Amino acid sequence: MAALEELESRDQTLLRQWQMRLERAEYEAALAERRYQEVDPSQRLVASTLERRWNDALLHLEILKEQAAEFQRQEARVATPEQKAKVLALAKDLPRVWHAPTTQAKDRKRMLRLLIKDITVEKPSHPKQLLAHIRWQGGACTSLSVQLPPSMADRLRYPAALIDNVRELAHRLPDAEIADRFNREGYASAKGKPYTANIVRWIRWRYQIPPTALKRYEELTVQKVAQHFGVSAGVVYYWIERNLIQARRLNSGMPYWLTLNASDEHKLRDWVHNSRRIQNGAAFQNAMGGGAL
Repeated sequence: MAALEELESRDQTLLRQWQMRLERAEYEAALAERRYQEVDPSQRLVASTLERRWNDALLHLEILKEQAAEFQRQEARVATPEQKAKVLALAKDLPRVWHAPTTQAKDRKRMLRLLIKDITVEKPSHPKQLLAHIRWQGGACTSLSVQLPPSMADRLRYPAALIDNVRELAHRLPDAEIADRFNREGYASAKGKPYTANIVRWIRWRYQIPPTALKRYEELTVQKVAQHFGVSAGVVYYWIERNLIQARRLNSGMPYWLTLNASDEHKLRDWVHNSRRIQNGAAFQNAMGGGAL
């Protein structure tokens, strides 16, 4: 109520200032008119100057009137008795004021400063908690245990149950299928986003979980095929890129599994036999005492 009365007093002071400015402008306009009326008509130059000053004074007066009216419409604060009664009623009902949608955060802070004398913060042995001792203005004391928010590393750390779930599923499912399963079950990643194969792959790398091994009995690794034909692994990858050999991979980042049939083996052996580059590389490796290219 004191703040409201202070605002009213300030607005009244400003209104009086506007009134004084208007009275001054009216006096100057009247003075300019009187001077114009008193001038000798034969003195045309002087009369023209005084007439212009009179018009300027009238224009200035009209502008001031418009500005004063606009200020009074926007700035003047006058509380009615009913409004003051509502304010006093709210002051006696603190929860209603606190939870009112029109109460801003800065107002709640001011209310707390009126209620609380001081707060002593104690750090107990528990690393994730604080103990706050509140002393109220009336002399009462309250102790509260405050849970500290987790650190960024803790917020982004995956729970042990999920890690165990990934470890169990990785025995029989590739990363993409594990991600799809988590998304269907409504799980979200540590950042609140849907799971992807890359996220699951990162979890496996972070917690040293080996990928699924779903290699069929008849399938060979790249190293086995390279040894079989006496070439380097780079040559085998060259065949894979050009679809010269049947290759299968569950998802990106996992090894290739290759299948050799009689036709492909005959074709690739001819390739190795007729490739001068492979033969020259093999001869160089033998001369240097190395293995097959």
